[in-house]
Amino acid sequence: MLAAPESARSLTLAEWDALVRVARAARVLGQLRVRLERAGALAEVPDQVRLHLDSERTLARHRGQMVRWELECIARALEGFPAPLVLLKGAAYVAQGFAFAEGRLPSDVDLMVPRAALDAAERALVAAGWRMEQLDPYDERYYREWSHELPPMRYPEHPLELDLHHTILPLTGRARPDAAALFADAMPLADSPFRVLCPADQVLHACAQLFQDSDCAGRLRDLVDIDALIGELRAADRFWERLAERAKLHGLERPLAYALRYAQRFLGTALPDEFLGPPRIPRLPMDRLVPLALLPTHPDGASPLAVRGARLALFVRSHWLRMPPALLARHALTKLWRALRPSEASGGE
Repeated sequence: MLAAPESARSLTLAEWDALVRVARAARVLGQLRVRLERAGALAEVPDQVRLHLDSERTLARHRGQMVRWELECIARALEGFPAPLVLLKGAAYVAQGFAFAEGRLPSDVDLMVPRAALDAAERALVAAGWRMEQLDPYDERYYREWSHELPPMRYPEHPLELDLHHTILPLTGRARPDAAALFADAMPLADSPFRVLCPADQVLHACAQLFQDSDCAGRLRDLVDIDALIGELRAADRFWERLAERAKLHGLERPLAYALRYAQRFLGTALPDEFLGPPRIPRLPMDRLVPLALLPTHPDGASPLAVRGARLALFVRSHWLRMPPALLARHALTKLWRALRPSEASGGE
């Protein structure tokens, strides 16, 4: 339905019932409404279903309003900040007015500043009232030495968290994007103190989040974001050429290859015939695991054994990509020790 919203006329009410529940669980119900509307297919949707779609749109609009309010508060707290302030992911989509942002349900605001300015940004936000959750020493060290972001921050009674980044992937990972290039090519937003990544880097960040820094479990929304981002940004000057160039620069050719492969396979993402994309990738293992882990399961009943096995395999893969072997072993042992001592404070990445 996401790939071909015009097929709405062919569904029975019972099929709509299952579709709405699956789409809501996968956090793409709002996106589905956006695509139905843009395809002129809302008239084919039964009234009972339309109520659910309209409700999700209202909720998404409310979340977007909360993002804009949070950005206003952050802008006041960081007024005159001497380093660039770059919005990432959902906050960037809202700030740019992307059509698909109307159907998303953001739960946080992601802001990136240069690592040299990270402490100053944290101090300014804390002075303005933002607070971090109390973490134990191991988790505190994990975030500050090995991660690409600080522990989540929240202003009292604000509904959204603030994640303060200094790059887009963990420092310990096998892929290490060029942070200086991310900032150098970030684009200013009109009438705003914030910037956003250049079009190619926005797409690559979404690809890296899904196929370099996650286990893909239930992450269909991330693939929908990639498809929608390409639709929004492909008109940019030399977009496809720049996408290949920036993937090579950042070491993200493989995540891009997987993202394009599965976006085209599941969502019909259009790729130009002349696009010289990333190199060939190992397809067989991922072609078996990704559909099982990524796509939502039926809302009634437990996930099949094959799905649980695929998600476990991709969970192990994501950690292997995120940490070198010695650190991964230490991290796993620490998590195991915590699991055996549930009375201890818990947290972490």
